[in-house]
Amino acid sequence: MSVNTRSEGRTAELARELNDRRPTITPADLLLCVIPALLASGLFVAWISGLSVHGALLIACLPALVTTGYALFYDPPATTDD
Repeated sequence: MSVNTRSEGRTAELARELNDRRPTITPADLLLCVIPALLASGLFVAWISGLSVHGALLIACLPALVTTGYALFYDPPATTDD
């Protein structure tokens, strides 16, 4: 076995190990990103419109609460026993 073949085999093995350990983005992760985005959009709407900050955040909190309820109760993240 040549040195080149051994190093290619080790490189392929390392690539497989990295792919196995690479974190993936789950739907639960995306939902966690949506919640602050909704609240930030409420602040942005308050800034560019005539709404008060309290009113805009109240409106933005409703879909954020629905998203939180969906993530926690309707489709909770699955646990693994790794």
